[in-house]
Parts: sequence; C-alpha cells; structure tokens
Amino acid sequence: MAFRKQLQLYDDHHMMLADTQRMKAYAEAIRRTIQPGDRVVDMGAGLGILGLLALRAGAEHVYAIEKTDSIELAREIAVLNGLSDRMTFFHGSSKDFTLDEPADVLLSETLGSFGLEENTLDFTLDARRRLIRPDGRLLPRALRVWVAPVTHPAAHAKVAFWKDVHGFDFSPAVDEALGRMAQADITVENLLSGAQLFEQVDLRTHEHVSVDKKLVFPIQRGGAIHGIAGWFAVSLCDGVVLKSGPDAPPTHWRQAFFPLREAVEVQPGDFFELTMRLGPKGPRSDDTAISLDYRCTRR
Repeated sequence: MAFRKQLQLYDDHHMMLADTQRMKAYAEAIRRTIQPGDRVVDMGAGLGILGLLALRAGAEHVYAIEKTDSIELAREIAVLNGLSDRMTFFHGSSKDFTLDEPADVLLSETLGSFGLEENTLDFTLDARRRLIRPDGRLLPRALRVWVAPVTHPAAHAKVAFWKDVHGFDFSPAVDEALGRMAQADITVENLLSGAQLFEQVDLRTHEHVSVDKKLVFPIQRGGAIHGIAGWFAVSLCDGVVLKSGPDAPPTHWRQAFFPLREAVEVQPGDFFELTMRLGPKGPRSDDTAISLDYRCTRR
C-alpha cells in the first residue's frame, strides 16, 4: 500500500511538471516577480521546482514548505543541483511554519481543477498575514473561477454505475460518488448555458475563506444536465495569466466536474438555479467542503 501511495505521488508530480502551459507561465511569472536578494516562501512546494526557479531568478533564499513526503525528494534534488545551502525545507503545514523576519514573496501553486478546492483561500490568508511583509509580493496574486451546467454522460457514468453492480444495489456508494469532485474534459459543446463567474478574489487583499453564491443560468441548448463544470483563470503577475477553461489550451487540471444525482432534462428558455457553497473542510485541512443545491424552472 505504501508503494502505491508513493507511485501516485510521483505520477501527480510528473503530470504537473510535464504540463507545458503551467510550467511556462510560472517560469515567466517568477522571472518577472523575483528581485535579487528576495527571501521567498514556497508554500506547498512539492518537489521544489518553483523554489528552484526563484533561486535561478535571483532570490537569496527559499523556504520550501510541504506536508507530504515529497519534501525529502525535493531536498535531494536541491543537493544534487548545488542549491541546498540557499533552501530551507519544512515538512509540515504552512500554519505551523514561522519566520523570525517576514519574507519578500509568497510563492505557491495550491490550485486544484476548481481553483479553490485545496483550501487555497485559508492557507494564503494565513501565510500572507504571518509570513510575508505587508508590502510583499504574492505569486499568484488573483484568481477567477467559473461554473456552468453541462451535459456529459461519460463523466456522470461513475454515479450511475453504483445503482446496479452485477444485479446488486450499491446505491450507498452513490452518495460517496456525489461527494467527490471529479475531473473531466469539458468542451464548449458540453455547455448548455453560458458560464458564470462563481468567485473573483485578489489574493493580496482577500479576508474571507468561504464562498456562498446563487447563480441563475438561462438554458441555451436543450439536453440533459449531468453536472456542474468549473474552471479557473489565475493571474500570476502583470501580463501572465494561466487558464484552464474549455476554450483554453489543455492543462493537467482538465476541468472540475460536480455530478448531479439524476440528470435534469432542459430546453432552451428554461432556467437552472444553482446555489454553491465552498469553505474549509476543517481548521487544518488541505481540502474544502463544496455543496450545491439546484432546481430547474421551466419556461
């Protein structure tokens, strides 16, 4: 079991590092943001690539914070590249990390397919208040998240699967499936309505860790709503924006998919009302709790 977990961890990092769109955007934003002599906090450092790029850009020292065992591999990589003397590694939560003097830059990539589901708001707010100078720089600095009702039978099939497994009723597993955000490849053809902004947040100034939003979608195409799709655009710095939407170049994030219990048939002119809530799953959790309520109003 331990081997499987490590293999999954390795695969996850491989996907992120092999994501050309992600790496090009972050490398360029780091080059534009880091100034010679900067002290940088790399929150959620993973294998340390963003911290290494910060050092290459002129940072004096990087504090790499990571909760998983990948921090040990990051340490080895820094030694191999002759940079370990300019990096401090902390194995644990950023909420347990302290500095004698605030750093100049908060660098992070705690973005899931929905942008906010890795408790990004909570951890960024804490790190900004405690670890970074009041006039310090954040990378990324702003985030926008969109949602839209979509038709996607293949993505919804994982929910329907549990209703009959070789003639047995496995319906308790349906609730488990409904409670998990999935990833899907969403195209503009899957959208039954125009996307709407779920949240827009300036990470440099935000003070909230939860979002509660009601949206009404005028249905533009008939079909079956199988779930809610979500994606983001993140402003890393001036002039560098990374997008994960259906009309953007593909990334390892794909798009988020929140399945409905049952598909909802709609026609053009109908209205789909969605109330979506997002907040920390717990005071020290890396996850968020996301819930949604919905109803369809016929034309």
